[in-house]
This record gives sequence, structure tokens and C-alpha cells, in this order.
Amino acid sequence: MQKALFALLLTFTALFAASCARAEQPIVASLARMPIHAPNPSEGVQVQLVKALARASGTDITYNIFPFARSVTNVESGLADFHIPLIRNTVVAENDLKFFYSRETIFHVNFVLYTRRGSGVAVENLARYNIASDRAHVDYFPFHVQPSNSIELSLKMLSMGRIDGYIFADSATDPVLKSLHLTNIQRSIYQRFDVKIIYPRTPRGAQVAVLMSKALDKLKASGELAEIENPVDLPYDNWQP
Repeated sequence: MQKALFALLLTFTALFAASCARAEQPIVASLARMPIHAPNPSEGVQVQLVKALARASGTDITYNIFPFARSVTNVESGLADFHIPLIRNTVVAENDLKFFYSRETIFHVNFVLYTRRGSGVAVENLARYNIASDRAHVDYFPFHVQPSNSIELSLKMLSMGRIDGYIFADSATDPVLKSLHLTNIQRSIYQRFDVKIIYPRTPRGAQVAVLMSKALDKLKASGELAEIENPVDLPYDNWQP
């Protein structure tokens, strides 16, 4: 009996030690590769945010840059402790998702509808047309949307008439549109969204969320969060190519 209790005690001790070791591991952040936000691991608005979160929380945060959809999957599969950034989905209930949103909104984003001039495609009639958006955001719309892995390719397809419209964040799409010099494309606002951090639905995810929430409160109070996110937290500008 004593041997059995001793073995059980050793098992619980080992499990507790493993849990503590996991808790002391560096926090792993996954960032979506996008212009301005995180074009590479050394620069970008969200790269600055992760570094600020590490400093404000007093923890080590390792991070890497991935295609948007894969970065979200990293959180859903537990390979990352959080992903930045993700728009809060107003179509799908949060309880139906494999992750949960941060309490804090880190910035706002304008989703813009890009169409060909004179096509007649408008926000009110999108269900009739072949519309594309970033692969990670196809379930943000109450109508069918074609998944896309490339802003540049989607804009080129739109210009050539292979799709009827493209919807995505203006802060990520506009620089690409300007670089392509496509003058037959028209812009209009689709919707302005809150942008969040997302965490896996695990005990560790909940623990990391509390830690990052406290860090975000510090960054907000100091004004540093606004300073970091100002380049992408902009009102809609109805400029046209």
C-alpha cells in the first residue's frame, strides 16, 4: 500500500514539475505576414507591439512571421500562445471558434471593397458576384467568398476581370494597389472592424491572456499602444487610384 502511495506521489510530483516547466517556457507569438504590420521578423507595427508586450509584461516572447491563415492555425493547434492581429468576427459566434479574443481592442481596421470601375458591383449586391478575400477571413461574410493567398494576385485578377471584387484591410491592400499602378480599380468602404489578439482555448492560453491583458493596460495608460498602432488605426480615406 505504501509503495503504491509513494508511486502515486512521484507521479503527481512529476506532473506538477512538468506543468511548472511549461509555464516557464517563453511565450510564443505568431504574427501574420502583411505589409506595414509584419513584412518580416525585424520590422512592422505588430513586431513593435510584441516587443512592447514583452517589455511591459516582463516575460520572454519569441515570435515568427507566417502567412495569415497559417498563423491563425498555429493558435488553434496550440503551436503558438497568441496570434496578432485578427478582426473580431461579427458573423460567427465566439463560442463556435477554436480560440478566444482578447478583451482589449488593439486597433481598428477598414475592410475595403475593391472593384473595377463601372462594374456595378456594390456593398449592397455582393452575393451576386465572384468576390475574393484573404483565406483567413472567408467566414467573415454572409455570402460566399473565394479564398485568396495573395493581395497582389487578387488585385491583378480583379483588374483583368477574373474576379468581380476583392475585400480586405486597406492598410495592407492599399500599398500593394499603389505599387501596381492599377487605375481601373475603384475603392469603397465595406465595414470597420475591431482588431484583437487571439489565444488558444487552453489553460495556458487563458494564463497568457491575463498576462497580456495586464501588459496592454500598461501600454494603453502610457500612450505607447496608440503610438505603435497609429500607422494602421486610421479612419477610412475615400481616395481613388
